[in-house]
Amino acid sequence: MNDFFDKTYPVLDKIYPVLSSIVISSSIFLWSIEFGPNRYDVGINVYVSIIALIIYVPYIIRNFDPFPLILSNTFFLYHIVWGGINGFDVRSTLTCILFSIYFYGVYYSIKISFNEKFFIFRKMILFFLIAQLSLQILQVFGLFLLYSSTTIGQNGLLSIGATGFFSEGSHVAISIVPLMFVKDDHGRHINLYSIIVIICLILGPSSTAILGAFLLFILLILKVNSWRQIMAAALLIVGTLSLAVVGREIFHVHFFAPIADRVWGIFQILGGKIEPGVNLSSLVYANGISMAWAGLKDILGSGLGHFEIYYDQSISRHAIEKITHGVLNKDDGSSVVFKMIGEMGVLGLFLVVYFFFNCLMIINKYGDCILSVVACFLIMAGIRSAGYFHGPYILSFALVGVLWQIGALWPRRPLNRENIPE
Repeated sequence: MNDFFDKTYPVLDKIYPVLSSIVISSSIFLWSIEFGPNRYDVGINVYVSIIALIIYVPYIIRNFDPFPLILSNTFFLYHIVWGGINGFDVRSTLTCILFSIYFYGVYYSIKISFNEKFFIFRKMILFFLIAQLSLQILQVFGLFLLYSSTTIGQNGLLSIGATGFFSEGSHVAISIVPLMFVKDDHGRHINLYSIIVIICLILGPSSTAILGAFLLFILLILKVNSWRQIMAAALLIVGTLSLAVVGREIFHVHFFAPIADRVWGIFQILGGKIEPGVNLSSLVYANGISMAWAGLKDILGSGLGHFEIYYDQSISRHAIEKITHGVLNKDDGSSVVFKMIGEMGVLGLFLVVYFFFNCLMIINKYGDCILSVVACFLIMAGIRSAGYFHGPYILSFALVGVLWQIGALWPRRPLNRENIPE
């Protein structure tokens, strides 16, 4: 067996950078294209990650890291405790196993790409961005539609809200907004990446894109590099949103109208005031908060894959008859952050806080390089996302693990600036 690994490893070592970039790119662009039995279907990204993990075996044997083992064991330990109290459950068990395998594949992909400074990855996402833009243009002219049902409208002969690889405008935003800030080989932010992303977001508009771009602009372009500046940035964001809401409600000035409608709607719903024309995104988001709080109160949560059990006691339960402009997914808490807290309770809250804090630390520590761009996927997931296998937030989880493993997160040793991939 050792002889086999010794002979094949040099060949595989040349393949790994390309394979890792494919895994990362699929986590960004292909997660919405799902296959499998009903309620057990997962995106192409999961299949790609599992195949890559098998091919990574020789690499893992030579470069074993404990971080993915620690995280997966944390999930398994939680599941054992939850199962001991609530009994064996197939869906929860499969979710735990599949998430652990999926994370392993993504983790080692990030590690391999990190070691080659994400060079191939940056080239590959350009091809995916071009493909995304091409699909959206075809969709605008009604020539090709990847999904039979999408959140788009019609304006004459043209489609409004083309989504390409994705089924919703918000999914376009959570997946590609961070790529707007990828620098080119000359260190410039205004480049082919940012231009394509901006065009894609215009073709598939959503309030998530506006809010996400605004937030990441403050964090990355204004070079927030101290906790005092992070607090100032947070106050600026809160102030702008408050100004948008006040302008809408008191002065009837509708700047940032989609965001103002969503934010105001969330506060209305949480306050118990639900109108027939309430913003659907606000309802789903407020519902996610309510369901996450229910899981937190249960200490252990609902169990993996069972977030929907809190739906009947959630804040939207009394409003469902009033919704005339959309159908709610009972398992969709609007954000994977709420889902993790609701399903894992106190442990879920700890994991969310840990990874969010470390992603902010990465942005704080490394500025506007590619590491911060990857960390921003979790920031976007806090605005809008769905399940454990949906969206590129998992890349942020893996990046935290890789940097922790090499001792590049506070309070351990600093990473040499010359070795940071830009």
